[in-house]
Amino acid sequence: MTEIPDGSVDITVTSPPYDNLRTYEGTLEWNEDIWKQVLEQLYRVTKQGGVVVWVVGDATINGSETGTSFKQALYAKEIGFNLHDTMIFRKKNPIPQIYRKRYNNEFEYMFVFSKGVVKTHNPIMVDCLHAGLQLNGSTYKNFPKQFRIERRWRTQ
Repeated sequence: MTEIPDGSVDITVTSPPYDNLRTYEGTLEWNEDIWKQVLEQLYRVTKQGGVVVWVVGDATINGSETGTSFKQALYAKEIGFNLHDTMIFRKKNPIPQIYRKRYNNEFEYMFVFSKGVVKTHNPIMVDCLHAGLQLNGSTYKNFPKQFRIERRWRTQ
């Protein structure tokens, strides 16, 4: 990454080998010094308005998750990134945890860092109750009448 020019990358999507749970041909040790260097280089090469999607999870050691993913997100903020979004990547085939007295680990965090204000945003379009409604002020003000009545009934 040191050979990539400053401010030349629009988007990076990466899933680093968090908490040494993965190795890549045994050549990479992933510790705090290394992930800090990687985040610093990513900040350097990311364009103003660019985005880094950092997909990570945590190891479980002595019955406790490490929290390294959150440390990484906070460090990214410390060096200048905005924490633009925090999303969840849901695994399709998680490893069962039936013998470890833990819930199944069915997700990884996707921290979306931006350098300044995001320049390009292409939202994922998902059908929902609000689709196509013009919402001004109160969330329920412009709902069709049947939704407003149902809402009033629920709050009484």
